[in-house]
Amino acid sequence: MRILLTLAILSMATTAHAGHLYKEAQYRDAWCTKGRTEVTLHDGSRVDCLTENYAIEFDFAAKAYEALGQAIHYARITGTDPAMVLIIENEKDWKHYRRIKRTATKRNVKLWYVTPSIFNSTRPLTEGNPKEATP
Repeated sequence: MRILLTLAILSMATTAHAGHLYKEAQYRDAWCTKGRTEVTLHDGSRVDCLTENYAIEFDFAAKAYEALGQAIHYARITGTDPAMVLIIENEKDWKHYRRIKRTATKRNVKLWYVTPSIFNSTRPLTEGNPKEATP
């Protein structure tokens, strides 16, 4: 019985990750061309992208509120402004973007997004060229 339960849990975890077109790190690396990636802080946490001005957290849109908290935490430690980049892979993801937008603005967290089109572009989205428009 335990073996079946373990297999079921592993299957769900694999299926959840399989639903994404690309890994979070791939979006981060394509976008964060003017910063350092995976910067480890004194508390052991890691900033996805650290630039001169921003501590940026990347996450899939459904995890927008987690990303918001992490961005604020990283900015406090690094002395930079908080920012987050939501990964929008399908139409359903826009609802998460719209929901978090007002909260991010109120908390002074810069909000950007990235879509799979970044991999088809010759000009990646960077801090100097953020994509901010809503659909």
